[in-house]
Amino acid sequence: MDILNAYKYIIVVIASWFVAQLLKCAFHSIKTRQFNLKEALFTSGGMPSSHTAVIVSITTLIGLTQGLKSPMFGLAFAVMLIIFYDAVKVRKSVGDQAVLIGKLLKEQGSKLKAPRVVRGHTIAEAFAGASVGIIIALVVFITT
Repeated sequence: MDILNAYKYIIVVIASWFVAQLLKCAFHSIKTRQFNLKEALFTSGGMPSSHTAVIVSITTLIGLTQGLKSPMFGLAFAVMLIIFYDAVKVRKSVGDQAVLIGKLLKEQGSKLKAPRVVRGHTIAEAFAGASVGIIIALVVFITT
């Protein structure tokens, strides 16, 4: 039990990423009726947001262990807000723009390479990731 307690901050990050990615794989398989582990585990976007799951899990665990008034919780909370905003607004916008640029290049018959499409998240995907993160943090907190 001491080893779990010593590494609980690392465990919560890895566990929340892993659970979110497994859920993403399951949802992707149900939606497409195909099982592609590599694509589901290692592409951006999709339900739930693993970025959000990771940052919410570590922020929650810090809040539970060090208190909501601790400087570390304040820092984690600020980073959490930035990552949440980035996942929902910035990366989604960049992905939408990449799709449109790719279509324009194709329509124009351009030989330029289309930009890589980085999918962002909907608010629902980000909140689902946050829920995963909170649950994983609670489990780690209770068991360590």
